[in-house]
Amino acid sequence: MNVLVTGASSGIGAATAIAFAQRGATVGICARREDRLATVLRELPNGKSWTVDLADLDDLDEFASTADEELGGVDVLVNNAGIPKRRRTTTMTAADVEGVMAMNYFSPVRLTLALLPGMLERGRGDIVNVSSMGAHLVAFGVGAYAASKAALELFTEALYVELPGTGVRAHLVVPGTTATEFSAPREGNDPPLPPGPGSATAEEVAGAIIACVESDQFVSYATARDADTSAAKAADPNGFLAQMRDRLAALR
Repeated sequence: MNVLVTGASSGIGAATAIAFAQRGATVGICARREDRLATVLRELPNGKSWTVDLADLDDLDEFASTADEELGGVDVLVNNAGIPKRRRTTTMTAADVEGVMAMNYFSPVRLTLALLPGMLERGRGDIVNVSSMGAHLVAFGVGAYAASKAALELFTEALYVELPGTGVRAHLVVPGTTATEFSAPREGNDPPLPPGPGSATAEEVAGAIIACVESDQFVSYATARDADTSAAKAADPNGFLAQMRDRLAALR
């Protein structure tokens, strides 16, 4: 099995790459930080690495072709790379929205579309798109980010219902708060909210990604708590959001 994991220089991506390698897969990894990629690469027997900025959308076709050729065909694509955007709507700019949408939505879609023809020709493949509980809990302070993940979720849903019979499957993995540097303070972002109890580890999310590829299900949650929260919101979105709005009022 040949696996390509994006955003694999740390956190969920690194843990996922290592988990696949431990199961005997040949794993290719990519991210912007060459030094951090090198550290992960040492954990990957026969692994391959590419330093690439996936926000450069016009370069994605060439990168996809290179990765596909050097891996001998991508069997599993894990679209994990993404950027946070913590900014309330009252101070949000057009640049905030467009930047996070380019990285979190257009980039994985473009990479998927570039690799999908090869998967269809070979008659096998799995596309795993990593979303966020930001699209399932409440978009307080992360409206642009949550919207980018919601767009990715519906694109994944379209793949899931359109690909049966081709040998190619689409999966959605939804992590909640995860103990990685992704949630740390960043320039250009409002301060993060204090982490709640029960944060997942990168390895737990990696486990959910591995498990989804071994199944035919559409959506997987990193923890049972995340699944329960998503179900509660879906069952009564009006009541759920009204309650959350009142609880968050003190933070405005």
